[in-house]
Amino acid sequence: MLAKLFPKIYEGWIVIFSQAIVTTFVGGAFFYGFGAVFNPIVDEFGWSVAFVSFAFALRSEAGGLVAPIIGVMIDNIGARIVILGGIVCVISGVLLISFMNSQVEFIIAVILIALGISAASGPVGTVAATTWFEKRRAKALAFLSIGGAGAGMMALPVAWLVDEFGWRLALRITAIIVFFIGSFLGTAIRLRPLDHHQPLDGIQENNINELMNKSYQGIKAKQAIFTQGFIFLSFGLILLGFGWTALIVHQIPFLESLGADKTLAGGVVVLFSISSIVGRLAGGYFGDIYEKQKVLAVALLVMGLGIFSLGLCTNLFQAIVVTCLVAPGFGATAPLRPAILADFFGIRSLGTIAGLSRFFVTIGSFGGPVLVGYVVDATNSYQWGWFFVSFPVFLAIPIMLLAKKPELN
Repeated sequence: MLAKLFPKIYEGWIVIFSQAIVTTFVGGAFFYGFGAVFNPIVDEFGWSVAFVSFAFALRSEAGGLVAPIIGVMIDNIGARIVILGGIVCVISGVLLISFMNSQVEFIIAVILIALGISAASGPVGTVAATTWFEKRRAKALAFLSIGGAGAGMMALPVAWLVDEFGWRLALRITAIIVFFIGSFLGTAIRLRPLDHHQPLDGIQENNINELMNKSYQGIKAKQAIFTQGFIFLSFGLILLGFGWTALIVHQIPFLESLGADKTLAGGVVVLFSISSIVGRLAGGYFGDIYEKQKVLAVALLVMGLGIFSLGLCTNLFQAIVVTCLVAPGFGATAPLRPAILADFFGIRSLGTIAGLSRFFVTIGSFGGPVLVGYVVDATNSYQWGWFFVSFPVFLAIPIMLLAKKPELN
């Protein structure tokens, strides 16, 4: 629909815009924004921090378990159907949480949300966007990833809704808004047809024969998974996920432990998201100029140092400053990860490959938040939790650098 309304605009940019907005609302409301309901759920039901951390971490784990299946679906039935189905799934889970009264209901709802987020704002968007670009791939993915930054900004309105209406009604209001926006924009997202009338990248002089271009087409998933590059990238992503998911899940509770109220903590998450835009755009810009793995290594170094420094913070001001400093490193990884996958393996089976990579990321994503939760329960402090989860991020640097691009025969 949007492509017909704006025929002079390269459809790849319409896909980027639409997916960025979907990610902002779906990921923001139900991933970043859930930090605002973390403590209210603990307080109302008397559940431990570790259990709620486990449930929230389960979002990533369950989503990762089905990511390979979603990847295959992307390659076979297209992005549009997958995204719309994901939106329905995630809304159902959120509404269930808003009515829940037991741990079993909580776990079931979180699994539904995980499946929905994985389908609506996981690899499906990056895979769809990647098929429309080659020379401008990192830049395009950088603009797409701004949707992730916008998602972080959703933490503030969600926190405000929780303060004004209580966490149950806040979730219901958010679910209705996200459903209508996501359903409309989701129809504009699709994979690029090989016979599309607009040239690749939207560049008129780009006369690449896409059917004959081995670098663009790439290799099949069953070939890719046995390459050294895939194995090293997957292991590096496991380590990265260990740190970044812990940061996202515990960001608001950590700030509240230092004296911030819910609205202020949500505002800091907005600052984090705005600061991450610098890294997202820088990652996309430098990723198209320099070797993407080296740019990613710099981003991981910044991120690791930032997470470690959170453990040194003794007051709210220090935590806010460090949060804004770690954000660019976190943000730069967003466009670089899918761009490296596409450069290494092409688009032929990119949905399946991205889904498999997401599966490995979730292993770390599950462990990080739970570890920090146990540390908080045991010590009543986040300090050693941040120290522990920063180490895997540092370890990911040499592993990412050692990954080798396979021969695309």
